[in-house]
Amino acid sequence: MNLNQFLALVRLRMLLTVNQIKKAGISNSILFIIIGVALVLFAVSSFIGALTFGVAWVKESSAGNVLFAWNAMVIGFLFMWGINVVGRVQQNNAISIEKLLHLPITFHGAFFLNFLSTFFNFTYITFVPLMIGLAIAMPIARGWPSAVAIPLTLSFLFMVTAITYQFRNWLAAKMENKRTRGILMTALPILFVVIYISVIELSNSKSVFEKLSQVGMGWLPSGVAYAQTGNWHSGALGSIVMTAIGCVSLFFAYKAGMRKFTGASVARASQTDSSKARKDWIDSRMFAAIPGVSNPVAGIALGTMQSVRRAPEVYAALVPLLALAIFGTPYLIGKKDYVIPTWSIDILPLGLISVAMLGFPAFLFSSFSYIRDGFRAYILSPVPRSDVLFGINLAMAIPTMIMGWITMIILQCFVPVGAFWFLGNLIALPACFLLLCIVANLITVFFPLGLKRGSMTPVNSRVIPVVMLYLGVMLGPFVALLPAMVVHIAMQLVEKSMGWPMGWLYLILTLVLLLVSWLVYRKSLVELGNWLWRKEPAILDVVANIPE
Repeated sequence: MNLNQFLALVRLRMLLTVNQIKKAGISNSILFIIIGVALVLFAVSSFIGALTFGVAWVKESSAGNVLFAWNAMVIGFLFMWGINVVGRVQQNNAISIEKLLHLPITFHGAFFLNFLSTFFNFTYITFVPLMIGLAIAMPIARGWPSAVAIPLTLSFLFMVTAITYQFRNWLAAKMENKRTRGILMTALPILFVVIYISVIELSNSKSVFEKLSQVGMGWLPSGVAYAQTGNWHSGALGSIVMTAIGCVSLFFAYKAGMRKFTGASVARASQTDSSKARKDWIDSRMFAAIPGVSNPVAGIALGTMQSVRRAPEVYAALVPLLALAIFGTPYLIGKKDYVIPTWSIDILPLGLISVAMLGFPAFLFSSFSYIRDGFRAYILSPVPRSDVLFGINLAMAIPTMIMGWITMIILQCFVPVGAFWFLGNLIALPACFLLLCIVANLITVFFPLGLKRGSMTPVNSRVIPVVMLYLGVMLGPFVALLPAMVVHIAMQLVEKSMGWPMGWLYLILTLVLLLVSWLVYRKSLVELGNWLWRKEPAILDVVANIPE
């Protein structure tokens, strides 16, 4: 490896980061510096705290409690690491090697720098100082055989990072195929949800906590447990094995990257297209048939739906509903020793409304980023900007309404409520969706943000748009649900306290809420459409800088 070339790449990566921060503005730079300093202080204080308090705690604690602590840290680290991997399934390189091919550099330096970049993430900042601090505290509190905890921790971190880097390289290669990319973007989040809920189910058992105090979850906790009894050889062997696994994974990642770098993996057999024409599964007529929808709005809705459908990350929007269908059904049909609380039966439909708005509508908060080049066509067309926003919202409304109503009908079959309450809940969904569209349009117009293809990772380092995006995605559905929830809870309280049937009044109030939401939404379209016309250059600058 050429040291000068490697240092040049490091400097290049630093300059790119600094330029991204400066380009976002002075306020963003100040916020970025504050967040960076806070993270550094947090990491340093975590390390000092783990080292200082770890010595005193390890001396006073039993071997089982120490083993439990190491098991908990390993499980927590892997859990957070899994979230990071799923959230960035397609982004694995700090510097794209393809963009450096014209320079006289070696592949080794770029590969090594990209591998080192995987160590800098929120999971490492949160867990690594704690783990290393406790590892150093082990020999101070338990004697020199426990010093094996230090190489065990370092080899564990190296192994996990190397395996992850190899996995991301393999995944990035698979993502080049659009069909495979869509399948993976759907399967990976679902797999993660299955593992997450399985862990929750297992953690409800007291025996699990007892086992975590008795059995080491992997080489790291097991090696620390054996070292407490004076057997440091097992820990040393575990360190060697984990380091070897990491080296093997890194070797295969390097070979795969080299094949791609030299073009050896490009030689593939040509695939012939099917001779039969395939009919599209959606058509603009399905939108134009809706009362009050003009032909331009129907065309924009069709284009938006097609663009979003081709975005692989959109498939992950099905995860909440699929998780609810897979893991919620056993409770609905009567899981053993489980009874649905009476107080929660009445608010379950409202919970389904919030779940429905956490799926596809989440993309409304950065819709211009997902419609790709369609935004250029929209702003060049002689269409009112309010119709552009209306068409984008309509494209998300169709799947949201269909999936939300289907799940509410299924819930009604298992946990029935009164007919008026059921109809009121069906009407509350579009009313809440209209309010959510107002919030999403505000954030989309005033805080535009470009997201990398295949992930929710921002293209630039502007803090305020990123914060507004995630706040909108997380809090927007619950803000939009608030009026319907207030009406629902008020009618429930009156019915239970007075004994009067209030389902019919709830149905009327939801109809009124739908009418008011529609009027407010139409008024907001006019105002936000004018703002969209004013801010088109700034939004286009954001959308045009999204790398392919």
